[in-house]
Amino acid sequence: MRLWLFAGCGVLGFSTIALTAISMGQWPTRAGPAAQVAVQAGPQAGTAPAVQFTNRHDPTAASPAAPTSSPHVGVDVLSRLETAGRDRSPIQPEINLTNTLDEALQRALSFPDFGALAGRTDPEGLFEAAAWADACERGALAAQDMTLRCQEPDRHGAHYADDLLKQAADAGQPGAVLTLAARHPEQWMEIPLRSGGMLGDRVFALAALGRSAALVLLSQLCAVPDACVDEQLTRNVLALLQLSIYKTGTSAAADYLTGAEPERREAIERTARLRTALNWPP
Repeated sequence: MRLWLFAGCGVLGFSTIALTAISMGQWPTRAGPAAQVAVQAGPQAGTAPAVQFTNRHDPTAASPAAPTSSPHVGVDVLSRLETAGRDRSPIQPEINLTNTLDEALQRALSFPDFGALAGRTDPEGLFEAAAWADACERGALAAQDMTLRCQEPDRHGAHYADDLLKQAADAGQPGAVLTLAARHPEQWMEIPLRSGGMLGDRVFALAALGRSAALVLLSQLCAVPDACVDEQLTRNVLALLQLSIYKTGTSAAADYLTGAEPERREAIERTARLRTALNWPP
C-alpha cells in the first residue's frame, strides 16, 4: 500500500505538465507499446482517488485540476456513458487523424497558403485550419511566417481559431474535442455546437470509446461536491474504467477504491456491467 501511495505522489507533477502540454498542443503522439500506468491521488475534496494513465491508445491527456464549483447538480455520469456507448456516431474513427494542435499545425503548414486549407470541411481539415489560425493568434510562428501565413486568418477576427476548433469538435475530430475541453475545464459541458449538441456529448462519446483523457475529464467533473449522482460510486467506477484500459478484470482493484467493503464491491460490479454495456473487451 505504501508503494501505491508513493507512486501516486510521483505522478502529481506529471499531471500538471500534461495540462500545459494539451492546451499548447504539444502532447506526444504515441506512447508506444510499453506505455506505463500512472496512478494519481486525485483532487476530489477529501477521499476519492483519481486515476490517470499514459495510454498508448490515447496520446492526448486532460488537465487533472478539477473546478472548484460547478453549475451541474446531480449529473448521472454512468447512465450518460451507457447512452453514449449506444450512439458513437458523433466521433470519427481515428484513421489518419492528428491528436494535438501541434501535430495538426505540422500538417497544415504543408499547404502553400491558408486559403487552400480553409476550403476543407472534413473534420481533420477543420482541425488543421484551427491549428494554423491558433498559431497566428498566439504569434507562435517565425516572424517571416507570421507575415506570409497570417494575413488571411487575421481577417476573420480574434476568436476565429476557437470557432474552427468548435467546428472540428462538432464534426467529431477527437483531438479537437479534447483540446477544446482542456481549454475550458470549467465550461466544457456548456459549450454549444452548431449541430445543436454540446461539447459534453462529444466528451462522453470519447469516454465510452475508452479514451483515458475523456474519462479524466469526467473524474474532474465528479470531483466537485454534488456535481454527480452517487459521487463515491461514480468516482470509483471511473477510476476502475481507466485502470481496466490497461488491465484485464478488476480483481486487484481494491487499492484504487474508497469506502467500505460493500461499496467497493458495488463499484467493481457496476464497472463490469458498464464495460459490457460499452462493448469493451473482457
